[in-house]
Amino acid sequence: MPVRASVEALAEPGHAILRVSELDAAPDGLALSIQRQQGPDSHLADDGWRRTEAWLLPEHVERRRDVLEFHLGPEICDRLAGIATVRVRVKEPDIGVVGTTVVAWPAMLTSGALDPSRRLDDETVRLRRAQPKAAPEPPPPEPEPEPAPEPPAPPFTPPPRPELRASRALDPKPEPSGRAGWLIAALVLVALAGGGYHVYTTYFQKPAPVVAAAPATPTPAPAPVPAASAPGKSVRDIVGEYLATKPTPEAMLAKARDYAKAGEMGAAFLVFRRAAETGNVPAQLELAQFYDPLTAPPKAGFTPDAARAAEWYERAALAGSPEAQRKLGLLLAKGGANLPVDAAKAKGWLQQAAAQNDADAKKVLDALPK
Repeated sequence: MPVRASVEALAEPGHAILRVSELDAAPDGLALSIQRQQGPDSHLADDGWRRTEAWLLPEHVERRRDVLEFHLGPEICDRLAGIATVRVRVKEPDIGVVGTTVVAWPAMLTSGALDPSRRLDDETVRLRRAQPKAAPEPPPPEPEPEPAPEPPAPPFTPPPRPELRASRALDPKPEPSGRAGWLIAALVLVALAGGGYHVYTTYFQKPAPVVAAAPATPTPAPAPVPAASAPGKSVRDIVGEYLATKPTPEAMLAKARDYAKAGEMGAAFLVFRRAAETGNVPAQLELAQFYDPLTAPPKAGFTPDAARAAEWYERAALAGSPEAQRKLGLLLAKGGANLPVDAAKAKGWLQQAAAQNDADAKKVLDALPK
């Protein structure tokens, strides 16, 4: 969404403050994209100018009421010397681009820390002074003659191995024994006895009734152990993935209310804010209640800020919401938390809500001093 911005040069060379208003975003993690008008390399990066967009993290970002202040150092200011206007985009982590504008860049002193025309040390040639002539060194001593190499020893020849021959003794054939006949006769008797027992049990003996065994009770299998849950993502990661699907404002409103019912107030705030920026009146009303000091208890532990609550109430009130008109009137009547009391405006908004048959607004009007 378009925002307003201005740049103030500081006394220290190479330093400036970029002030951005009408941007409802947390200062932590905000990044800047700076683009000049001339040249193919028009996007500022940490190492110079590029053709593709780059995102820069300022030294320090803080909020002063409804203004975000970006403290810029020489890495940015020195490279913008001599440029008249630049296009600035602001990106919130996990949310995306939340603001864009064109700002005039003032003339300022550079710090000298960044000098594109400086030559590299490797390109600098340094001359050496002539050295006085040194006394001639004595000639090196002649090398002593090396001794003649000894003749190589004759190769070692292993003595011949004696030829071994194996002698094999012939095994004598076993003589027949009288025990073999008795062993054969015993085996025949065992075979006859076994055959007779088989005939008797098969044809003469009645088989005993077979009692069916009771089926064994199956042992129940142990219940499967549930797998460990995957580590959870951060709220900004979850909301960022949801907003990347480009839902409609009505879908975002329903999603944010689901988050609020589940107690996920941080996620609800981020989705309400995106829906409110599209002009969705119920989302603007919900978002204002995060800052309203009259809301009891405060939502998600937000610090009351009546000025920011009045800003979102006024957007919904201008769209004709009687509830927003009544709550804006109550806020202006009581003031507090960066919002001064304005009885005239409070009465005007309450009258508009009462004209739309808002019973609570009528009660407040009757209680006001005449």
